[in-house]
Amino acid sequence: MVFLEKLSLFNINHLRKLYNRNEDAYICDKSFFDIYDEESFFLKYVIRKQIKLFKVNNDYVGYIWYEYPSDEGFSNIYSIYLKEECIDLLNSKLLSFFNIKTFRFDMVASSGASSIMKKLNFNINSKNILMRMRTTNFYRNNFDKRYFFKHFKEGQDEELRCKIQNSVFNEKNRIPLTVKDVYIEEEEDYYLRNYAVFVCNEYRQAVGYGQVIFNKGLYTIVNLGILKEYRHQGYGDALVKYLVGFCFKNSIKNIYIRVEKNNYQALNLYKKIGFEEYQSFITWSKNIN
Repeated sequence: MVFLEKLSLFNINHLRKLYNRNEDAYICDKSFFDIYDEESFFLKYVIRKQIKLFKVNNDYVGYIWYEYPSDEGFSNIYSIYLKEECIDLLNSKLLSFFNIKTFRFDMVASSGASSIMKKLNFNINSKNILMRMRTTNFYRNNFDKRYFFKHFKEGQDEELRCKIQNSVFNEKNRIPLTVKDVYIEEEEDYYLRNYAVFVCNEYRQAVGYGQVIFNKGLYTIVNLGILKEYRHQGYGDALVKYLVGFCFKNSIKNIYIRVEKNNYQALNLYKKIGFEEYQSFITWSKNIN
């Protein structure tokens, strides 16, 4: 049977050895120790609370690294690892020891962690494709003069961004984006100033939003969406092309975008623009309580 143990100064070297074996973290831009080793003594204590070690017969065999749960009890798993020979010893009841309502894990489809997710009774929430395009293949004459663009301004456009994103991504179980969330993101390492853009109609009203972040060494288009009443009018196509062109002008050679595997309309649009399939991902989720 697999047991949990809190991470401490006395067992952290076991984590270092285990962590070097695993390449499955996708959400975080930095590895755990890239973050941990740079922090003060107090913050190291706080960060250690995000790790639980897996033990079998007093041997350290794996770990789970997860974010602090939101007020709604939601938490992302950043990375999970267990020695292959110990996976059959897992029991889904292990997760009941976490004070978390819902876990979510975003990982490379080819990852060996799939067997861990199945053993813990996680469900596949979505399958996604990461697409890549060389910006040198982009031509400036792709711009359509019918559309207007406005770059996001920190300290001014946070509320507008929330309004658009919450309207576009209004799924039943999605937690609405808040102005506070946007301000927090502006301080993250992956955030790129001046790479967040609104697409506007002929009246200069923002009808869509998208941005480029730098995550795990990749410049990636994220949070792309157009208000429902303006879809199928070329705004999405224009915004993607604008972001690609902006990256090209700023000497970014490769740009990435992620799309659900069954979103054929978006897949065809991105392929038409010049993106090609690069890597596949699976998002797993599990309700604990």
